[in-house]
Amino acid sequence: MWHQKRSALLLLVLLCLAPWQAFAQARMERDGVTLYWGLVPGAVVEDKHALADLHGGPRNDGGQVHHLLVAVFDAASGRRIGDAIVRAQLGESGIVDEASKYLPPMPIDGKMSYGQRFSMVSRSGPYRFRVWVKLPGRPAEIEFSVSAGASHGGER
Repeated sequence: MWHQKRSALLLLVLLCLAPWQAFAQARMERDGVTLYWGLVPGAVVEDKHALADLHGGPRNDGGQVHHLLVAVFDAASGRRIGDAIVRAQLGESGIVDEASKYLPPMPIDGKMSYGQRFSMVSRSGPYRFRVWVKLPGRPAEIEFSVSAGASHGGER
């Protein structure tokens, strides 16, 4: 259990390098799986990682780019799950939901997490994500609902 708390703390510390960098984060539990998630403005990620190395390079579609980061744990043992298949779908008020995207595995400090960038059209949010986690040996995906506000105060 301490290992899970330590890993979750590390994820939250990475997301909270400064109060304005990670504007949404939470812990959720469902069907024996604990999900820690964070939504980070794309500019913060770009400062630390080359976009060409993350998800195919920069996007030019005019939206606010944010990075959804997810860590998955077995709720009973606290063991980090590094072999899941994770996908997410962004939903914004008044805008048709885009197709879901896979969150490829990304090692953070030697621990496996999952992440993907999303381009938000709305300046003020709210942003809603449906996150599906497929575990090896389980026939069905586990669905989580995530909601986040805007970090940029309506600026574009």
